[in-house]
Amino acid sequence: MKKRLAILISAALILLLLSACGAKDTPPDPGTPEPPAHDGVFTSEYGAMTFHGDGESITFDFTPELQEATGLPGGEQSGTYVFLFQHGQWRYDKAERFRISVSDASYDFINDFTVTDENTIALQSPINGEETILFKKGGNADNE
Repeated sequence: MKKRLAILISAALILLLLSACGAKDTPPDPGTPEPPAHDGVFTSEYGAMTFHGDGESITFDFTPELQEATGLPGGEQSGTYVFLFQHGQWRYDKAERFRISVSDASYDFINDFTVTDENTIALQSPINGEETILFKKGGNADNE
């Protein structure tokens, strides 16, 4: 009887662990209404991104240092953006990555969704992975 109980408890624990692992394959539950699309100019010490409010088009102008690290073209560029969870589009306050695409180039930034909101976009720096770049709406080039 004790052996059977131990086997049942072990099986239950294994199922619990397996179901927890499988939960990472689905997007996090947003639990709140969809946030509004970014709109306006967001700046940081690495340049500026202008969002056009449609949830997909962007104009950006990054510093040469950030351009080199991302492989995105230099100067002011128009392209598209998307926030991603695994392989699909997702809301920015729950997304793992932020992709900018222009012409034949694209780059996936790691998005800090715990900070990213309507007025701030927090991205892990491709220059120094320990640094977070904060693009702030209406901010200036001295943002940290």
